[in-house]
Amino acid sequence: MIRAVSLLVILFLAAPNLLIIASSFSTTSSFGIPWDGLSLQWYANLFTRSTFGSGLLLSVGLAGLATLIGTAIGTAAAFAVVRYRFPGRGLINALVMGPLIVPEVVMGLSFLIMLNAMLLGITIVNLLLLHLVIVLPFVVRVMIGNLQRTDPDLEAAAQLLGATPARAVVHVTLPIIARGMTGAMLLAFVMSFHNFTATLFLVSSEATLPIAIYQYVRTESDPTVAALSSLLMVGMLGIVLLTSRLMGLDKVVR
Repeated sequence: MIRAVSLLVILFLAAPNLLIIASSFSTTSSFGIPWDGLSLQWYANLFTRSTFGSGLLLSVGLAGLATLIGTAIGTAAAFAVVRYRFPGRGLINALVMGPLIVPEVVMGLSFLIMLNAMLLGITIVNLLLLHLVIVLPFVVRVMIGNLQRTDPDLEAAAQLLGATPARAVVHVTLPIIARGMTGAMLLAFVMSFHNFTATLFLVSSEATLPIAIYQYVRTESDPTVAALSSLLMVGMLGIVLLTSRLMGLDKVVR
């Protein structure tokens, strides 16, 4: 009974994605299961839209930079919160976690008002700063959990053997939390890549992929976006499986 209920729940959660994949092979310009046959016309139509290609490049580059910078800052912040006791530690932790409880509409609008007040305008750098604020809480939360399960005495032992504090962290602690850091980076990349609500306030002439999809569905109603979504799901699934295999995360789950 438990297995049957679990299978039904999984099928219910996967049903919308399966419908999207099925719609991408439709022979008609409407969403739904392609009862009349299969076609790749919407995949072909996808590659004729330059906005999707430029949006994909912008989203990947933006998410990649936000992930790298956010992981570095978030890991350092997690070390400070877990390893040290200092005045204002709780306030710093609360400020970093603040974006988790602030609606993205409010966050995007606040960034827009702040940039207009500072006469900075809308640039890629400002968009990167917004995405850093979005991904930092997730990175910090994951890294705090990993560091709390790491014995600090291992660093102390390395220092007793002659290693500097920095070298002890690099050669002892970082390898231990490498899997957690990989998970934090994946989570940060996904959160930045698919962000729509806050990003909508700061896009200019060049739109990210979610914004490009939104702009397309405002004027078109064909399954081209279903084809794009199917490719994104397959690509993201491949990245997750590859990372799991390289980092040995599948062995941890078992």
